[in-house]
Amino acid sequence: MFYGMKVLFVCTGNTCRSPMAEALLRSRVGEDIQVKSAGVQAFPNSPASEGTKAVLSELGIAENHLSQHVTEELLEWANLVLTMTGSHKQMIQTFFPQVSEYLFTLKEYVDPSTQNPDIADPIGGPIEAYRQTAKEIEESLHILTRKIREEF
Repeated sequence: MFYGMKVLFVCTGNTCRSPMAEALLRSRVGEDIQVKSAGVQAFPNSPASEGTKAVLSELGIAENHLSQHVTEELLEWANLVLTMTGSHKQMIQTFFPQVSEYLFTLKEYVDPSTQNPDIADPIGGPIEAYRQTAKEIEESLHILTRKIREEF
């Protein structure tokens, strides 16, 4: 269906938003799309945050995540890089300008006219903050999967 599609989600530490987006997208598309996540300031091999694990569990999604840092190899592996904030996007553009043509914030990619391209970081917040982040990501992924079907 989406043969060859490779999506990389990026956030700060790769323990909350990007692994959540990775797991949520994978649950929607199965093996049709290759999905990975990374962080611009990730401490390698950290598990997903407790809040992320709890919300994914509530949704019936199993995860076995270990964080990784954004690398040139990961960015070149992907054909679509979706960041959680404009500052993540800016950081990647600064250090890896060669990926600019397929680098977007998640919200910007699904809605180019968005006034707020950022998905809030729930780290350290109550479980409700993680649920809200999951809801926001899911809304974007609903549009993303439709858009990918049309374009690829």
